[in-house]
Amino acid sequence: MKLKWVFGALVLANLGLWMWASWYREPAVGENRTVRAPIAAGKMRLLSEPGVKLQPRKAPPPANAALAPGAPQVCFHVGPFADADAATQGESKLNELHLGFVRQTEQTKNVSGYRVYLPPLASKEEAERKRKLLTRIGFKDHALIQEGASRYIISLGLFSVEANARSRVHELAAKGVTARIERLTQTHTRYWLNVNVPVPPDTATQVKQVDWGTKDVQPQETACPEVTAPSPPPPAHEPPDNAPH
Repeated sequence: MKLKWVFGALVLANLGLWMWASWYREPAVGENRTVRAPIAAGKMRLLSEPGVKLQPRKAPPPANAALAPGAPQVCFHVGPFADADAATQGESKLNELHLGFVRQTEQTKNVSGYRVYLPPLASKEEAERKRKLLTRIGFKDHALIQEGASRYIISLGLFSVEANARSRVHELAAKGVTARIERLTQTHTRYWLNVNVPVPPDTATQVKQVDWGTKDVQPQETACPEVTAPSPPPPAHEPPDNAPH
């Protein structure tokens, strides 16, 4: 019986020796160890001690720095487009950049020429007599134009240069005929695309690099319109305490 106890004790002793050799052995030569910096215990202070100031961590930059508060707001005024088809093509390019826009039309008047004419006459018969007189004194280049039901104008030529029109007026004045000059204009419609939402810097660069099909169309940086906050609703009127219920 005693022999069994001795044998068991030897087994436990061998097992303990093996565990100690496996867990607490010294590392082999050349094995890497992580070297920690020595702790300066004298400089360590509790947060609850007087004079200790908490240092806040720096907040990470926002995901989209371009839209951060205080960043410059850049919008665009793109144009002018000569016609509606060209403006539609420009809209498709802004759609590719996922930019919202508003189409704006602009009416412009351009001088197309100058007309020399006589003041309106009251009847067609009087206008025809005036035309015969002009032919007799050497001015054969004239035409009758009717305006309304009883206004007749005699045109004495169309000119693209104002100086030439004035020269014809002087020639007529030398023959005793008083003529006037009318400036002829043509109305043109131009189109603009306004991007009124702040554009991030990388997208703004792409807008400036877009081929708009003509050198006349240019994207112009503009200040973004201010967004006004809606006014708060008026406070509800409460009846006085002595009001009947």
